[in-house]
Parts: sequence; structure tokens; C-alpha cells
Amino acid sequence: CLDEEASNALRRTFKERGENVGSWRQACYKPLVNIACRHGWDIDAVFNAHPRLSIWYVPTKLRQLCHL
Repeated sequence: CLDEEASNALRRTFKERGENVGSWRQACYKPLVNIACRHGWDIDAVFNAHPRLSIWYVPTKLRQLCHL
């Protein structure tokens, strides 16, 4: 998630409901997929342009979601 506080709150909510990290990760990927959609599905460009994301690799599952 791009917003660390929102990400932590979301993770706590999923944990309280007994859901696994995969569910939380999917919820965090959704806004990134939407951003990639607006940028021609180029998730690499989205990561490279964002200062907090540019230090990370694009997760395989996220890349797959942007190429469906």
C-alpha cells in the first residue's frame, strides 16, 4: 500500500478477521492495479516514478494482475 498507516490498519483488520496475508496483499494491490491501468498497464513505470516504490521490485502477482 502506498499509505503506510492505511496499510497497517488494513493489515490489522484482516488479522482480526482471521484472514491471511494474501488477502491483505490483494487489497493493497488493487489501488496499484488501478494506477497501472491509467498508465497503459505499465506497472514498472508506476514503481519507478514513486519514491517509496522505486526501491522495490514489482511482485510477480502484481505484474500478473496488470497483464490479464
